Amino acid sequence: MPLYQGLILGIVQGLTEFLPISSSGHLILVPYIVGWREPTVAFIVAVHLGTTLSVLWVFRQRIVELVRSLFGLGNPADRRLLGLIATATVPAAVVGAVLSHQVDRVFERPVVISLFLGVTAWFLFSAESHFEERDEAHTRDERMMRAADAGIIGAAQAIAILPGVSRSGSTIGAGMFRGFGREAAARFSFLMAIPIILGAAAVKIPDMVHQGSSGSGGAMALGVIASAVTGVLAIKAMLGVVAKRGFRPFAAYCTLAMVAGIVTGLARG
Repeated sequence: MPLYQGLILGIVQGLTEFLPISSSGHLILVPYIVGWREPTVAFIVAVHLGTTLSVLWVFRQRIVELVRSLFGLGNPADRRLLGLIATATVPAAVVGAVLSHQVDRVFERPVVISLFLGVTAWFLFSAESHFEERDEAHTRDERMMRAADAGIIGAAQAIAILPGVSRSGSTIGAGMFRGFGREAAARFSFLMAIPIILGAAAVKIPDMVHQGSSGSGGAMALGVIASAVTGVLAIKAMLGVVAKRGFRPFAAYCTLAMVAGIVTGLARG
């Protein structure tokens, strides 16, 4: 992979990981539409690791508080929140371990990924409509989360293993369906991304090392740096935008991206 493609795809990853528009779907569809070679799964996992660094940086103070709670320091509620994050991680970890090879094959079918973007659009529209119909006084934040809530949000994250189904969109939307505010659902979604992405990266370390030794290491490294930097910007933008405008603009964008992918597929036969 040329360096400029690694840079551009790293920026794509950073901008789309935390916006509810499916980063993995864009990492396949962008090269497909412009005629580049499809990035490897190792590259995709590597740039996801870059955006995990974004989360660690933006939420560094909150993460320190959560880690301190493991040693009996700080707010006892933080230890409970860590347990809920662990609960939400289990479904995606199980699905990823059992269906990893089948999921990898989906990455080879851009038109199918485009259709999954349509699923993301529908879910975002539905979650936003449900949120607006609810009395604001009954909106909860992450401190009021229960194990059942974490399990359902975790199941949504498991479904988002499919490229084209947005991880942030599905988990934030599931949180909104469970009665959480947009920002609370987004914060929990970003924090629960850390263990699952780190776990996926650990599994793919041999592939990333192999790709680096085969001459694509520079593009991968550049992609990781670009995704980390742009990811910080995307997180801050996401938290600001959803509080004011909701998720309908992102749903509309996913619909347009779906159409672009399908049209490209039909044009190429």
